[in-house]
Amino acid sequence: STDSGWPRSVFSITSTTDDQQSKRLLVFRQDSARQNYKLWGVARLFSGVKMPSFEISKTGSAQGTEKDTGLVMTPKDAVAAYADVLQNGASSQYAQKFADDDLRTKLADLTEQVQKAMELNEGSQQQVFTPVDDAISVMRSADGGDLVVAQINSEWTRSAGSGRESQPASDAEKALFGDGQATSTMKTTYVNVVALYVPPANSDAKITAVGSERQPVRVEAL
Repeated sequence: STDSGWPRSVFSITSTTDDQQSKRLLVFRQDSARQNYKLWGVARLFSGVKMPSFEISKTGSAQGTEKDTGLVMTPKDAVAAYADVLQNGASSQYAQKFADDDLRTKLADLTEQVQKAMELNEGSQQQVFTPVDDAISVMRSADGGDLVVAQINSEWTRSAGSGRESQPASDAEKALFGDGQATSTMKTTYVNVVALYVPPANSDAKITAVGSERQPVRVEAL
């Protein structure tokens, strides 16, 4: 960041590691002049994604805000629209404003797999995605767009059919649930960090998710 005020952010992209771990977009934030920078957010970049160029490659770029104008959407509105797309898929009123991306594809595939198993037992599932207020960092790109990193929380509720138990859906969920007693309904809370490129208003490009990090933080039987 070239900004002289606070809070101040630094965006950094890691290199691919020797064991082929994907690149990460890291966001560090300094809240005041005498505080250390702290890691604020991490998103794994999607394979083959093209990142925007930034204003001044050697010394930094201008920070943006969630209310930046001159874009196809303000950053805050873009995050809210993306949350709606994650929740409603192709049925979202905003679906056509976003390019396809790995997170949406993987979520759709996982949801479909679980749905097939649920339907065999007359079960159901629901996912609700909610942007977190003020959990957003923005850096201006050279073409007048914004690179936006934001937190979207989600709750995934799965209800098995009568007389059946709802089980954790992944190894991470199993680790959190531990020795808990399963019931017919299970709710998992996820933290989703998403990185979006929001193009300038005069562009024909769609808003593009360039990376994400999705982790469960709570698993409970209801």
